This record gives sequence, C-alpha cells and structure tokens, in this order.
Amino acid sequence: MTFTVGSLLALRAIGTSSLTPGVGEDRPVSWAHVCELADPWRWLGPDTLVMTTGIAVPGGDAEQCAYLDGMYAAGIAAIAVDATMMRAPFNAAALAHATQIGFPVLETAHDVRFSMVARVVASAALGLPAADSKQFEQLHGALLLSELCDGTVPSTAAARLLSGFGVGAPFICAVAQPKDPRAALAEAQSLFAAADTAMLAIVRDGQLLLLVESGPEPRAVLEALAERNGGIGASARFHLIDELPVAVQQARRALIRNHESGRLLAYAEHDATSLFLPSDPDQLRRIARQVLGPLRTYDEQRGTALTQTLRTFLEENRSWVRASERLYVHRQTLIARISRIEKIIDRNLSSMEDAAECWLAIQAAIGCGDLEPSDDSISEASADLT
Repeated sequence: MTFTVGSLLALRAIGTSSLTPGVGEDRPVSWAHVCELADPWRWLGPDTLVMTTGIAVPGGDAEQCAYLDGMYAAGIAAIAVDATMMRAPFNAAALAHATQIGFPVLETAHDVRFSMVARVVASAALGLPAADSKQFEQLHGALLLSELCDGTVPSTAAARLLSGFGVGAPFICAVAQPKDPRAALAEAQSLFAAADTAMLAIVRDGQLLLLVESGPEPRAVLEALAERNGGIGASARFHLIDELPVAVQQARRALIRNHESGRLLAYAEHDATSLFLPSDPDQLRRIARQVLGPLRTYDEQRGTALTQTLRTFLEENRSWVRASERLYVHRQTLIARISRIEKIIDRNLSSMEDAAECWLAIQAAIGCGDLEPSDDSISEASADLT
C-alpha cells in the first residue's frame, strides 16, 4: 500500500497539522522516526517522516533552509515538529523555502506522543489494522532504548521522548540472560502489556535489557519475568537518563551475583564490592588498569585471553579443578597460565591480599564496561600462551 504525505494529513485528528499546506502531498512515507541530530539525513533513509522536538534545528534563516534542503535532497518525506518545545521555531523564510522546494513541514500538538504518530504512520503505510500497530510502538521503543544506551540522544530530549512511551523518572534498568532472549523479550512485552505498565526493552549482547519506571507495579512484573527466565539483575534507582550506561552495568553486576534462580536481585540489595569500589566509571577504569593493565596489553599484543583465565580462576575461588573444567584445559596447562599471569602483573595469587586485589580489579573492569559482565566461552586457541 502506498502511503503519502497527503494521507498523512489525516493525522490532524490526533493533533497534527501542516505548516506548508498542499506541499509534497504525493511524497511516499514508509517509516517515522525520532531524530534530534543536526543532520538527520545522514542517519535516516528515504521516505521517512522525521519527528523532532527541534533541539538541533538551527536558528538563522540560511541555516534553517540548509537544514530543510539536506532532508529534501536525501528523499526524506517530511518533518514533524513539536513547536512548543523548539528552541528556534521555523521562521517565515524557512517555511517559504520549504513551500518552494515542495518539502512538507508538519506540526504536532505538544500532548500528542511521537509514538502515536509513528503507530498511525506504520499502520497506514503497511495496511495493518490498528491493533497490530502496537508492534511498531514496541519497535520504536527498542530503537530509542538502543540509542539511549549508546548515548546518541541528547539528554534534554530523552525525558520528552521517554514520556511519550509512558516511562518517567525515577528509572530502573533490569537485565536478564535467558536461554532464548527473543522469546523472553516477547514474554516481557506480553506481561507488561497485561499489567498495563510501560517499559522499553531490547535484546543486546545476548541479554534482555529493560528500562522501566521505579514503582511497585513494574517490580511485580519484573519478579514474574524473573521466575520464568532464571533470574534478573536490577540497577539502583536513577533520575537522569545520562546515568543509563552506569545503570546497565549495575544491573549486569547484580545479575552476576544473583545465585538464586528465579529471583529479582537489585544492585543495592547485594553489591559485594560497593563497600570497596567507587561507582564512577572513570575511577573504576583507573583501578582496573592499575592492576590488569599489563595483562590486557599482553592479551592484545599476543592474541591470548589470560585476563579471562584470571577471572575464571578467581570466580572459582582459585580451584584448579573447577577453573580448568570451565576453561576446557588440563590442570597443568592452567597452572602454567597462572604462573605466567603472576609474572605479568607482579602478583602472587597464593596470597590472599594479592588475590583480593586482583578480584577487585576484575570487578572494577566489569563495572566500567572494560570486561563483559559474563562470558564463560573461551577457546583454547585464543587462550594459548604460545
């Protein structure tokens, strides 16, 4: 089905109107996406409706015209703005230029969620019944959460975008590592929908990652989800979306320490290293590199995985048998590797003091993101000392 800007004007029923009436009404629309970057044409493809709060829209006449030209040249179908929030609303010269080149500029009422616009566009463009458009809201939410995790959405726009999905501060990030992450994602969407509770969710690095509003209702759903997926780790509450990367690490650390199957474990409930390590990622990185720096350099230069060997050895309480079984190597091979590690980092792992220092360094590396939160897979080739 062909969906055009002309049919898009039917969105005025939910509060969308055209600032350039009659312009570009035959331009096809296949997708709607939020973009707060100064050059959306570099990131979004043709036939896209760009939705923005106007953070990156420039202020001068020439700059605004160039902004519209960039989207028009890339084949973007139209732009929809929330004029109430725009730092620099489109001026008369820019709107006249848009009319001249035939590029539609739409205005969405402040109380209309961008997710609602996206759902209407998706449903009409693909000829889907309105009920199925919920899938597209979930997809847009996943895209937003991914961008928030990557830090590509300005913090000033993040709260506005999240409110469009019904998620507000204070936030909680939760992480699960189910056998089938995609099935767990579908289950999470179903459970939260049944509870009429908002959330954003994605599958990333083999884990299910969720962002919810702190409260008893979301927690109850997370507990139910944990029972079905072997446990969940949750971050501490946070109010600024800029803190999301730290919250993700907190949730992953809580998941690692969640030894009780089917339990929801919050970071604040059991953080074994919180008494000894800071929460700031930069400080954690300095601690990790002070101890593990030479070992990480050795691994990078020689293609080995001795850092993972050290981590596994410590996680198994320095048990030669259990560590060698996890690493799929002979006990004598593990002994040789640990001996090499001790020489590289100038530590004696038979010493409780040195072992504790290495353990805290490992936790610091996980906390700042230099090490993955859990990765038991290690090949003999990658860990070979030669």
